[in-house]
Amino acid sequence: MKEVDTTQVYPKDANKTYGLMELVKGTKPTVAQQPDDMVYSWPHLLVRELIVFIAVAACLLIAAFLFSAPLEEVANPNHPPNPAKAPWYFLGLQELVSYSAFIGGVLIPGLIVVALALVPYIDRKRVGIGVWFAKERWMANGLFLTFLIVMAILIIVGTYFRGPNWGFVVPWSQP
Repeated sequence: MKEVDTTQVYPKDANKTYGLMELVKGTKPTVAQQPDDMVYSWPHLLVRELIVFIAVAACLLIAAFLFSAPLEEVANPNHPPNPAKAPWYFLGLQELVSYSAFIGGVLIPGLIVVALALVPYIDRKRVGIGVWFAKERWMANGLFLTFLIVMAILIIVGTYFRGPNWGFVVPWSQP
């Protein structure tokens, strides 16, 4: 194998598999030819990340001591809570199931899973990739925003507007 001059920025090598196009003679910006100004990730980056991690963990610990998160009474199988609500992230699905068990529990979640599986085959355009809210991708952004809004509404209804026996109640008229 032929020795390559490593002092050049772009050494000439017959074995290279890449090419730099449009190199012209003239002035160029000063670029360091050696990696002298590099900073290693250990210890510089990782120590900073560790400090941020410790600070965030300390803030969470302090918040956990200052703000109580009261638990309900011990579970009693003779007197279950009415209504028994799912965690907030499942309340949208619980709200859908309350209207129709098949539609809310099988059909709509199944359609969402199938649609997510088909996304790579449906949306094959290369325009707008890497741009937030690209005008060329209005359909994908609109569908996602619609899904988010519908799920947020269902979660809010399930959290605040459902009372005993999963009946619809107005929260501000409750005693």
